[in-house]
Amino acid sequence: MKLMSLFASKKESKEPTAVSPAPIQDENDNLTFELEGKTYSLNVNSAEERERVKKEVNANSLAKYDWFEEEMGEKHWVLYNTEMYEVIHICFVGSFLHYSESSTLAPIIPINATSCFKMFEACRNLTTLDLSRFNTKNVVDMGSMFFECENLMSLNVSNFNTSKVNDMGYMFNGCKALTQLDLSNFYTSKVTNMSYMFEYCTKLIQLDLSNFDTSKVIYMWRMFEDCKKLTTIYISDKWNINSVKYSGYMFNDCYSLQNFSPEKTDIEMAKPVEDGGYLTLKK
Repeated sequence: MKLMSLFASKKESKEPTAVSPAPIQDENDNLTFELEGKTYSLNVNSAEERERVKKEVNANSLAKYDWFEEEMGEKHWVLYNTEMYEVIHICFVGSFLHYSESSTLAPIIPINATSCFKMFEACRNLTTLDLSRFNTKNVVDMGSMFFECENLMSLNVSNFNTSKVNDMGYMFNGCKALTQLDLSNFYTSKVTNMSYMFEYCTKLIQLDLSNFDTSKVIYMWRMFEDCKKLTTIYISDKWNINSVKYSGYMFNDCYSLQNFSPEKTDIEMAKPVEDGGYLTLKK
């Protein structure tokens, strides 16, 4: 299969991009959503109601939909487009929804979803991915979301709402073709895991993490390992590593960072250059 671009517009608009809706169940597990002009309501924990709504949706829609029970995130019942996503099962890992590379549809968040775990993992045919309309306001798990998307040269996550996310481990790991990444909108005050987050992003030249609040992060294992071309990592006064307990080899093989020493690759170097570290305080 040849490499694909999803989905760059021919003419860039200067207007802000509106994200797609992201309906979510309430505290009583009731869910109301709209598809192709029709409104549906159900209690998602009722198998009978899920089957009823599935039949109604598939009778009224050109696309086909099915239910999937999340094993990550809040473990919701999720309604997904079967032409857009497939269910993958990995032994000792579990089951998750994965974007189907045979699809030509622009990805949108499945209905009632709280997990993006491994959602685009190893989509090696993708070269460009525009997720500016991808609504993540209810997502709590982004672990391994773009893991080993090794041919992805352009990734737009600039509209991501990460206010509820607690896991970003392996999120961009192995994105070897990315040269830049706009994370200026990322809100990370609830994130506890950033291990391996940028590992093997071998073409990234700089990272602006100045909006990252890391006060609750516990895991930073190999966070930037093998980012060989990375010259600058910007941080702000939100950068706080007091809660980090696991952080070995954090800057391993980051040869292009200012003052880099192969003997100094652990958490003690996660501080501004002025204080003897590898990071740049953004002013």
